[in-house]
Amino acid sequence: MRAWWAGLAPRERYVMAAGLATLALVLMWLVIWEPIAERRQALRNEVSALSADLAWMQGVSDQVRRRASQQGQTTPSAAGGSVLTLVEVSATAAGIRSSIERVQPEGEGARLWFAQVSFDALVSWLGELENRHGLQISQLAVDVSSDPGVVSARLLVEPR
Repeated sequence: MRAWWAGLAPRERYVMAAGLATLALVLMWLVIWEPIAERRQALRNEVSALSADLAWMQGVSDQVRRRASQQGQTTPSAAGGSVLTLVEVSATAAGIRSSIERVQPEGEGARLWFAQVSFDALVSWLGELENRHGLQISQLAVDVSSDPGVVSARLLVEPR
């Protein structure tokens, strides 16, 4: 390589050195600077979108708090329905009614047996029972199924 370089005329060496320097600058631009600049712009766009979401959330937060406090005051007895009725209606709305194997009244609450129910749907429904309907889950036993994300469950739902 040195022999080849030494064999070049001084003008050819100057042109080759300038070409290599230009190539090095272009490669640095493409490999280092451009990805950093693109990522920076993407982060700016994301910050703008998240700022808009935050502004919207702050705007409706009072309304959400009012609704939550109104729903938190609603208990099964205040709503005029029993725990059994509330469980049946909310399970139907959540799309897991078909997975209920058995419902048995127990005290003021209800004991339920689920077979082959989606775990995500079950947990979401249980959260709704507690947060929206004022019920509590006193006992919960979950058994894993051979299908991913599917479980069998036994639980006791009672008023707070």
